[in-house]
Amino acid sequence: MLRRQRTNFFGLAVMVLIAVAVGAAFTASNTIDAHAGNQLGYGTQDVSGAHVTSMHYTLAADGVTVDTVTFVAAGDLTQGVPQEHGFVGFTVAGTPGPTVDCGTGAYDGSTSTTFTCDVTSLAQDVSTVQATDIAVSN
Repeated sequence: MLRRQRTNFFGLAVMVLIAVAVGAAFTASNTIDAHAGNQLGYGTQDVSGAHVTSMHYTLAADGVTVDTVTFVAAGDLTQGVPQEHGFVGFTVAGTPGPTVDCGTGAYDGSTSTTFTCDVTSLAQDVSTVQATDIAVSN
């Protein structure tokens, strides 16, 4: 009986070591973009006037500038008088830049309002963006 318990314990210990080794090998093979902390989607998002639950960026065909920023805010932000508008801009070199008016959002009927902002007029180079600045106000 004691021998069987040792065998089971030894087998379990070997399986744990294999799992740890495989996990370590997997994480060691991942690489992270050195610029990811300073560019779109990974840096800072400064938000006022709403609880933003997600953001999405669409880049121009050349991949150098941002075409649109879509963000989702919790709740129905279409009922205000006047209706709430979204505004988006970018912080570059530590200074907030100009913003664009995204217009009113689209309420999904239950939990959130989506704003889609055309930011092509800002002609912002992705590599220079330090933060995405979002405001919702009426």
